[in-house]
Amino acid sequence: MKICYKLMMLCLLLPAASCQKWLDLKPQNEQVSDAYWTNKAEVEAVLGAAYVKLQGAVKTMLVWGEGRGNTLSLGGYVDVDLLRLKSFSLLPTNNYAKWGEFYQIINYANMVIKYAPAVVEKDPAFNQATMASFLSEAYFLRALSYFYIVRSFGEAPLILEPYMDDQQAYELSKSSKAQLFDQIVQDLTVASNNGKEIWPTVWETKGRSTKWAIQALLADVYLWLGKYDEAIIACNTILQSGKYGLLQGTVNNKNNWFSIFNPGNSNEGIFEIQFDYTKNQTNKLMEIFGSNYNWIISNYCVSLFTENAEDIRGAGASYETVAYKLWKYLGAEGNTTIPRPYSDQNWIIYRMADIYLMKAEALIMKGESYYPQAVELITTIRSRASISRPLEAGSTELDILKALMDERAREFVGEGKRWFDLLRVAQRDQYKYKEYLIEQVLLGVSGASTPVIRSLLLNENAHYLPIHADELKYNKLLVQNPYYENLN
Repeated sequence: MKICYKLMMLCLLLPAASCQKWLDLKPQNEQVSDAYWTNKAEVEAVLGAAYVKLQGAVKTMLVWGEGRGNTLSLGGYVDVDLLRLKSFSLLPTNNYAKWGEFYQIINYANMVIKYAPAVVEKDPAFNQATMASFLSEAYFLRALSYFYIVRSFGEAPLILEPYMDDQQAYELSKSSKAQLFDQIVQDLTVASNNGKEIWPTVWETKGRSTKWAIQALLADVYLWLGKYDEAIIACNTILQSGKYGLLQGTVNNKNNWFSIFNPGNSNEGIFEIQFDYTKNQTNKLMEIFGSNYNWIISNYCVSLFTENAEDIRGAGASYETVAYKLWKYLGAEGNTTIPRPYSDQNWIIYRMADIYLMKAEALIMKGESYYPQAVELITTIRSRASISRPLEAGSTELDILKALMDERAREFVGEGKRWFDLLRVAQRDQYKYKEYLIEQVLLGVSGASTPVIRSLLLNENAHYLPIHADELKYNKLLVQNPYYENLN
């Protein structure tokens, strides 16, 4: 795998002062060498570069987390690669099968982990506590990146050393899912020891790694691993912290709930990738959901909202009813036609509603005696959406899981979670609920293609992306996902 990580002249996303510092390397294309690491500012520059790369990965997070689910449909302009991803007919040349953005973040994190400790002795302004806090952020960012990779590819190279030199050989074979998940848990465990509770500003507290962001990610990882007691503990750490709450709304006023997305950084937000037009930080969400509208809300998802007409998250909030575009990323206010002036919405990875519903999922999987507690948590999310009708959850594990997944579909449409949710539930206990995954995916595709997609999804390897052809070309130790071996 040829991973060319060039540190360019990047605006520091997260310095303590003005956000106007620049990473000044000798020539622009020079790799960061051992001689670079002399003071706190240089460490913070590399850490800031990782967050900048995270900003650039938002479109990939959206496509990987939503594209193969059932809550979004293809809208206006759609490129061939996106169409192939949605129809589970990807080729190894598909642009959405590239993992380079996340390995760039991993590389920056690896640099900080390796070189930051030695800087303490070189710079009196860089004390042990600050260094440990920076390391916590690096471990979190590395874990988050691998979490996206393992859920999307299943197996991938596990790289724990920084790539510092173009002459350095970097051919590595894939590690297993178990190995990747083990490293993710290990990184988050280390990160939790020195994670900050708050930062000096709100945008830093929401946009940088904190103790609470680490616990949210751990809860998610533990759900994938079937470690339900650990997931509950992680959720409870946040629920009992007193730092966050659910934003309420009313049927006649959707704007309080809508403020989760505009202006963002609400009391509900735990970890949000930050964007600010005044600092030249923009994303492509208004293009993706607006001008090009690659994605619109699916008919199936609309039907979930219309089951409860009073749901404040439905029409006028999550979506508009003219072209069914996602209003949560386009609007300035809920239940209006006032558009956002700029494409600088934060991309929310974790917020408080997720914690309630992740805990509910863990409780469901612990057995029947825990179902009432799970229903209570789901009902809390429904009640804050102004839904008065009691939850009809059924009595079996699958029944109540379906009720939970329906609620997650309503709450998080377009937030990069739906496909991952379906896959997580399906693969549990040796793909106990594979048929549920297939049924759900088919609810979001056209009738003519359903027999073909059903047959594709029976193959579990088709649930993961192919390794891109470029990676196979440069790294001869990589082996293609067997589902895609004979495709090109």
